[in-house]
Amino acid sequence: MENVVHEALLKGVEMHRAGQFNLAKQLYSSVIEIEPKQPDANHNIGVIEMDSGNIAAAIPFLGAALEENPDNGQYWVSFIDALIRLNAIDEARDMLIKAKQRGAKGEQF
Repeated sequence: MENVVHEALLKGVEMHRAGQFNLAKQLYSSVIEIEPKQPDANHNIGVIEMDSGNIAAAIPFLGAALEENPDNGQYWVSFIDALIRLNAIDEARDMLIKAKQRGAKGEQF
């Protein structure tokens, strides 16, 4: 089953990069059906939702990714970006502080 998840993720990323967002989202969703907490699939669906202007719909997916793998800096960046786009500035500031407390570094932070 792990191989199926891996292959679906790879194909999803390929479709995502090719601009075939609906296919990518379907592949990521199939991964989540098998592994609901799979961070990459959750994050990537969140990114697709954000890129589609569905910021509020992105939050649960981005949050799931961050909860499962809080050491991934990109997950923090995406989640904070979504909060800013929702004008939830205080929450975004709190998340930025948490990210830095967990050791997040770099220009994004």
